[in-house]
Amino acid sequence: MKRTLALIAFLALVLAALSPAIALADSATHTYQFHMEHPNISEASNGDRVAVTGMGTFSVHPDSVRGGGTFTHTNAGGSVIGKGTWTATELIEYQSYGCGAVMGNPLPPNFCGGALKMRIVATPGGTNLQIEAILTIFCIVGPNPPNSHDDPSGEGIHLVVPGIINFNKIVEGMNIYIQQS
Repeated sequence: MKRTLALIAFLALVLAALSPAIALADSATHTYQFHMEHPNISEASNGDRVAVTGMGTFSVHPDSVRGGGTFTHTNAGGSVIGKGTWTATELIEYQSYGCGAVMGNPLPPNFCGGALKMRIVATPGGTNLQIEAILTIFCIVGPNPPNSHDDPSGEGIHLVVPGIINFNKIVEGMNIYIQQS
């Protein structure tokens, strides 16, 4: 009984000692660049597709994002419905997958991955329309991608225009986050 109590007391002390370190790690300030130089393509349930490129920076603790790029929306037959530019307006969430490796292969230590979710405003060319949307960029770099993104086909984007269309099936993608601080 004394051994059990001693073990429980020891584990409680270890957990208490680690808790501040864990809290500090979760609240660390980091700044990253995001790069989507090649079109990241995603498909909606009706067969429409969107191709998105762009770049910018984002920070966590405090959360911020700046950047933008281009988009092209095509129907299931491949005809262009619209194209234009997008601008990031708010960082909603960043879930880090880690840095320095992809599928067990080493990369530079500042090459990172994760799920970057942000609000954007899309402006179709030749119009004054300002379409609010949510863009999520999935980069599978790092040792901890979720099971649904554990191979190269999981890299890409989701784009949701609330109440209008949801491009949530990744067709292809290639992007990277580069940690700056």
